[in-house]
Amino acid sequence: MTPPSRAGDDAGRQLHLDFPRADADARPLIETGSYAAAVGALRRWKLWPGAQLALIGEAASGKSRLLRWWAGQSGAALVSGEALSQASMDEIARLSVSALAIDDASHPGAGSALLAALNLCRGRDAPVLLSGVTEPAGWFDQPPDLRSRLAAMPVAHIEPPDDETLAARLREDSSLRHLNLPEESVVYLANRMERSWTAVSRVADQIERTPRRAEGLRSARAVLVALGMDPG
Repeated sequence: MTPPSRAGDDAGRQLHLDFPRADADARPLIETGSYAAAVGALRRWKLWPGAQLALIGEAASGKSRLLRWWAGQSGAALVSGEALSQASMDEIARLSVSALAIDDASHPGAGSALLAALNLCRGRDAPVLLSGVTEPAGWFDQPPDLRSRLAAMPVAHIEPPDDETLAARLREDSSLRHLNLPEESVVYLANRMERSWTAVSRVADQIERTPRRAEGLRSARAVLVALGMDPG
């Protein structure tokens, strides 16, 4: 027979409810810190030289979020480099777009299709936004025309994370998980966590699993310890 529980048995425990995550695109865009230059360039899309721009940023830096935002601002169609690589030339020629955003445009195998899409948009004076991790000049060796076009394309960079932007992203990722972190915990974690974009989601995920969910500095410290990050 199971013994009756005592009030003290549940001390320190938390009830973890699996709420669906909030829609990231419904949240305000982060426009400061590491994102300031990139967002500024996207806002000036009507002035892009040749009506084309490449958005460059590290993995998990938020490129896809910015592409979706720009597509909403400009009325652009949004496709992935992988989907483009699987499209036929006839399918690309039949595209009816007034603007185009291509996420992960450096996807292997997308070279010929990317060139066709760029030519299509140039012929229609349709602005194009591409995203990638590295400089576009190094994305493809072939076709030669594509390589020269990408080398000449203007570039906007999402800068490496600083404390301010890590804190903003940590607030954002925590909110998407329905976590309400006190500001002292946000600042503590942002100043001590691994300095990378990929670390943000790992820290937010660990907060969900940690007792008291970073409600205080002791719990916030436990988050970093569990991830092998030196809390100082």
